[in-house]
Amino acid sequence: MKSLVRRLTIRSRLALLCAAVVALGIVAASVVAWVAARETLRAQIDASLGLPTMVRSVQLDGSAEPPGATRVELPADLAARLCQDVPLAAEEERLIANVQVILPGGEVCSPGRETPILQPTADELAVAVDGSGQVLRDAVDSNGDDVRVLTRPLEDGTAVQTVRSLQEVNTTLDRLAWILGLASGLGVLLAALTGWYVARTTLRPVERVADAAEHVAATDDLSVPLTYDAAAGGAPRDEVARLTTAFNAMTTRLAASRARQQQLVVDASHELRTPVTSLRTHVEWLMRADDRGRPLSPEERRRVGRAVLGQVEELTDLVAELGEIARGGAADAVVPVRLDEVALRAVDRAQRRDPARRLDIDVAPGSPVAGDPAALERAVVNLLDNALKFSDGPVGLSVRDQAVTVSDRGPGLPAEERAAAFERFWRSAGARELPGSGLGLAIVADVAERHGGAAFFRPRAGGGSEVGFTVGAPVGAPVAVPAR
Repeated sequence: MKSLVRRLTIRSRLALLCAAVVALGIVAASVVAWVAARETLRAQIDASLGLPTMVRSVQLDGSAEPPGATRVELPADLAARLCQDVPLAAEEERLIANVQVILPGGEVCSPGRETPILQPTADELAVAVDGSGQVLRDAVDSNGDDVRVLTRPLEDGTAVQTVRSLQEVNTTLDRLAWILGLASGLGVLLAALTGWYVARTTLRPVERVADAAEHVAATDDLSVPLTYDAAAGGAPRDEVARLTTAFNAMTTRLAASRARQQQLVVDASHELRTPVTSLRTHVEWLMRADDRGRPLSPEERRRVGRAVLGQVEELTDLVAELGEIARGGAADAVVPVRLDEVALRAVDRAQRRDPARRLDIDVAPGSPVAGDPAALERAVVNLLDNALKFSDGPVGLSVRDQAVTVSDRGPGLPAEERAAAFERFWRSAGARELPGSGLGLAIVADVAERHGGAAFFRPRAGGGSEVGFTVGAPVGAPVAVPAR
């Protein structure tokens, strides 16, 4: 059964669920209505059983007569007259039409009948013998009809049985059962149709999302925007609208990520061509010199070797930076980090590369931030390398208020080029002959963005530039990692 339900669509499940819930409600209400009607009708029958014998000789329990009851004076020898076929007055015959008398010996008198209406039980015979108590029960009369019987004692040592047919009650209840059953069936059918319609209407946007996802999976086409009727002002109102919005945001970010990846491949191919071509040129020069029988002098070989080694180092740095860019927001570890400690480690790395250069350090201890220590250190190293490359004078490093700033006394950049300084593979006109890949500051901007901050490039008072980044993620907060 469970496997069958699992194979159904959500629309079918919702329709079945609505039908089942309504069916339970209708069936419960129908049963309650039928039982209430049955009890009401039987209570009316029970109340009517006592009216014909509401005479002074029957009021044995001392209870008051019901309001509106008609007191009829019957002769004290009523039982004897019933059992001896003594003619009765018209009023008496009307009252005893459904009455029979039980004598103390167990004999039953049913006036006007050859056989009793029904045979008394042992409990009913005891009422006549003891002269006390009463018995109310369902029975079947001599004609096979369902009846309701009330047996009560009379003062003369006999008991009177009043009988009422249940045929009309049963017919009414049967008719009511058919009506309730038909109404229940129609209600369940209507509930199923309503559930199917509501499910179909509600799930139509979900089907569009599913169709779009299948289209993306089959065609790799991410340009599939979805629309949904939202509330006034365009804000999503419900879960389906949120799903649609999230799907559109996902495909948009995936498309942007793919475009960036494709652009990265194109740019990387272009940038790798230069060092690879240079390496090939130097290797071919060595080979041609040997082939012609004019080997290079030791000094020329050392010069070529240094050039090749420089190109290899440049190629190595480029590959490393491409890897850093490609890994994007995949942080190695997000832990509490102190920027002053990260900056000092970066200074050690920079000074090992160029021990002769002067670095002015102004680092103040600050509050820890949540971040990736390796990525932050890489960003500071890139800032220092950039400053050391474009400036012959001292380079300054400052860490204040969750901001890292590296200053130099180099030529700087015109205002119109500063915004492009953090783009991948961008290099100013004066730096194209210098070593580098154009990825260092792009990595700085990427790290800053991942840590809730931003990179900046501004002129330094007195000449030169100030380049750095800020972080804004406090300890305990997740680092926002943009899609790549």
